[in-house]
Amino acid sequence: MQVPPLARSALDRDHAARLAPGAVARALEDPTTRIVVTAGDRAPVRDGALVRFPPDGLPAHAAVDPLVPLSWLGRASSSQGGGVVLSLLVAEPFDVPGAEWRSLREVGAELDDADAGALVQAVALGVWQRESHHSPIDGSPADFEESGWVRRDASGGAHFPRTDPAVIVAIHDRADERILLGHNAAWPEGRYSLIAGFVDPGESLEAAVVREVHEETGLTVVEPRYLGSQPWPFPRSLMIGFECVADDTEAIRPDGVEILDVRWFTRDELRAGAVRLPGRTSIAAWIIDAWLARGEGPRS
Repeated sequence: MQVPPLARSALDRDHAARLAPGAVARALEDPTTRIVVTAGDRAPVRDGALVRFPPDGLPAHAAVDPLVPLSWLGRASSSQGGGVVLSLLVAEPFDVPGAEWRSLREVGAELDDADAGALVQAVALGVWQRESHHSPIDGSPADFEESGWVRRDASGGAHFPRTDPAVIVAIHDRADERILLGHNAAWPEGRYSLIAGFVDPGESLEAAVVREVHEETGLTVVEPRYLGSQPWPFPRSLMIGFECVADDTEAIRPDGVEILDVRWFTRDELRAGAVRLPGRTSIAAWIIDAWLARGEGPRS
């Protein structure tokens, strides 16, 4: 896998087409159109693939969220049928023969590029739609436009889906023999991962790396290098991966509030299961596996 699991996609978002008035209504008249249904961050999965419903294939008992419209995701590739793909948010899962409702965290790394990209987009859009019924300026009701991608308030102001950038950092020693992992106060005992935090207003990504690492671990790091990024719609983050070097590896001081423990690990220790590592869908797992692979191979 060359990119993080949720950075994969085979969907052409076809921005120009979604701007056309009546784009969703016309898509519903096309039998090649398919609908991705989500309930929160869950969607029906059957035989390792995302279930996509034809326009006339949604069961009558599906509890459609009345405040969220069918929305445009894009256009599938020819190998996926080539039709328009829409998203629909429902209040709760309904019975889909042969399928289980699985969360994006659970199956994001298991789905193919087309399904992973469609599901993360549908979940991210649905989170914003469900939480953004009023203008953030004057509190007036805001209606959906542009196939579900814009909210227009009573004064004509346009409001768009929000994304919160956050850096996530692999810190290693100068010899690249050890990696620093931290234990967050909100996690179960034994779980460790990379250091991460939101980018402050007016701050560069590189500056955020240096600041967050120092705040949470006490270390001063140098040489931040970009690795990759992926959306993380829980609820609206974009995780931006970096690695950097700590020259003074002994100056560790966890903040004691968010990060309770910080430890250096060798590749052998992580491969042996010394601690519980992040799930496969996360960019943290992708970065850690890449670091392990610089040695003798990824974790089992």
